[in-house]
Amino acid sequence: MVFFGKWRYTCDRAATAEVYGRASLGYSSQCTCNGCRNFVAARAEVFPPAFLSLLTTLGIDPAKDGEVYHNGRLSRGKHHYGGWFHFIGTLDESGDLPPVELAAGFTVHLRHKSAPSLPELKGLPLVQLEFIASSVPWRLNEPEAD
Repeated sequence: MVFFGKWRYTCDRAATAEVYGRASLGYSSQCTCNGCRNFVAARAEVFPPAFLSLLTTLGIDPAKDGEVYHNGRLSRGKHHYGGWFHFIGTLDESGDLPPVELAAGFTVHLRHKSAPSLPELKGLPLVQLEFIASSVPWRLNEPEAD
């Protein structure tokens, strides 16, 4: 068992990494909406080192999200996004627990799988790793989404 914040979970890192290795693209890289295209363009600036380290520990490729969504513009050039990844394992301690802040404006929490995942993960026991990013820059050379 491993703890992340107050969540307790197990992870099969090798199996997770193997599945992510077979996946060609994450959801945001396949979507053509300007919110997803912007997230892909800004992704290297969005994920803090602590989150990238967590993804590596879990066997997750940071470019292959289950989904990313744009909540809206907070101010000129700054946008609010959310999204998730999945890993193979179990969530053994969950509930209404506080998210973990990994950087200013970037929080993460775990939950039982409830949202779409990469097709390659279908049928496997999954834990959902959700993030909220409240300061994503607008990188597209087109009008900002609202």
